[in-house]
Formats: sequence, structure tokens, C-alpha cells
Amino acid sequence: MESLHPAVVHLPIGLIVAALLIETLALFLNRPQWRRISLWNLSLGAIGAAAAVLTGRQAMAAAKHSLEIHRVMELHEKLGYGILALLLILAGWRLAARDRLSPWARWTAWGLLAAACGVIAFSAHLGGRMVYEFGVGGSYGRSGGIEVVQ
Repeated sequence: MESLHPAVVHLPIGLIVAALLIETLALFLNRPQWRRISLWNLSLGAIGAAAAVLTGRQAMAAAKHSLEIHRVMELHEKLGYGILALLLILAGWRLAARDRLSPWARWTAWGLLAAACGVIAFSAHLGGRMVYEFGVGGSYGRSGGIEVVQ
């Protein structure tokens, strides 16, 4: 394996999706104690997202890729930075408020978390394309005729 990125990225994705699912249940079933579980998942997921971004930068620097792959990789990278920023802001906001949010703020936080999950899904799709369609970082997908971009 050329990079730790594939090994690091999946745990934060799972934590963030779990945070959304638990927060949704907490809201609809009126289980305030579950919000703490959601916040733990969100906070740990944000820390893991930082590790995913760092390992992603290393993977990008090490991977040989064509101009077509580079375009997909750049979008994947930009989305990663955006996701990280959103998760850090959201976790920081909830932690600073000691998770005592008004109903309006709680639904706003839920909407931001749902949006983050949507962007994560699209970014994961791009990561999958790079691996399985273009063969970046492994022996999957197309392998011949890769023009190296510096």
C-alpha cells in the first residue's frame, strides 16, 4: 500500500454517519441523552477527518496520475478540506455551547451535519472512482497509459 489514506479515512466516515443517525433519533424520539453520544461521534469523526486530510495529502503527493485523474483528485481534495472545516466548526460550536442548543440551533446543527454527510458521500464516490476506475494507489481499474503529472 502506497498510502495510509485508505486505512484512515473509513473510521471518520463511519463516526460522522453514526453521529447523524444518533442525532436524528435523539431529535425524533426526544432522547436528549443520545445527543452526547452523537457529539462524541462528531468530535472523534472531526479529529479522524483531520488525519484523513493529512494522509490524503501524502497520498496525492505519492500517486502517479494523469491530468484526468488529477482533476478528480483536486476536487476530492477540496471537498476534504471543506468537510474538515465544517466538521470542526460544528463540533466546536456544540462543544463551546456544552451542547445546550435551542431547538432552532439544534435543527440547524442537524442540517449542517446532514449536509456534511452528503458531501462526504460525494467525496467518497470520487475516491472510489480514483481507485476502481483509474487504478490510483492499487492494481484496480485502468492501469495502462498513465501520463504522470508533476
